[in-house]
Amino acid sequence: MPTFDTPYAIRPLEKLIMDFSYANGYDPLNVFRDFLAYIIHGFSPDAPSLHNWKYKRQQNVIFMNMVIEWTQLMQREIQDDTDWYDPFGDLYMALASRGTQQSQGQFFTPVHICDLMVMCSDTGEKKNGQRIGDPTCGSGRLLLAYHVRHLGNYLVAEDINQTCCLMTVCNMLIHGCVGEVIWHDSLDPRNFMGGWKVNPVLTATGIPTVRKMGMEEYQASRNLPISPYLIHKPSHGSNGSRKPHSPLPL
Repeated sequence: MPTFDTPYAIRPLEKLIMDFSYANGYDPLNVFRDFLAYIIHGFSPDAPSLHNWKYKRQQNVIFMNMVIEWTQLMQREIQDDTDWYDPFGDLYMALASRGTQQSQGQFFTPVHICDLMVMCSDTGEKKNGQRIGDPTCGSGRLLLAYHVRHLGNYLVAEDINQTCCLMTVCNMLIHGCVGEVIWHDSLDPRNFMGGWKVNPVLTATGIPTVRKMGMEEYQASRNLPISPYLIHKPSHGSNGSRKPHSPLPL
């Protein structure tokens, strides 16, 4: 698999992640995913403690430094209301293409192609109040490109990869998008594994927030049967009997 070179602007954030990972014996991709979870938790009012958070208080300082670097990076790169910027997609591609989890590497649609696709679909009509979806959102780039040109729509992002969903939540959060991110296989919507409401009160309060979406809320808007991933799913044991296994952790 070819490697992906990290853009210059993102390298300070990459260095924080890499230095922290190597100093503590962690996989950089896992640290990156935990960093995304750290951001989301920080914008989730009244959320319980992060499940299985393994880092100590002194290590949490490094995660806060990552958040500071990210927000400063976004401030530098977004110059006006028509701009959007996705550092996470580029950073993830770089880490995945040369890390220990190389087989899981993904390459997302280039930024200029996302912009071109949105412009090609533009009829010149004012579009707002619509439900706009991307069933394979990656890091959310196509929705971001659409959002900056058509404000006031409800964005629905879907992906089977949890890290992709976490990146999209963070990208939608900081760009002021209102919508939801669904972790599931969009070809089989019954297999809901997790979801997030992004900026649900932004238009009323001006405050960016994230709220976890539950199974009932997910089903209510889609009229779907219960997810096989969130109940005891039978599997065959060695003696031919069936036994339940636990749902996927979030």
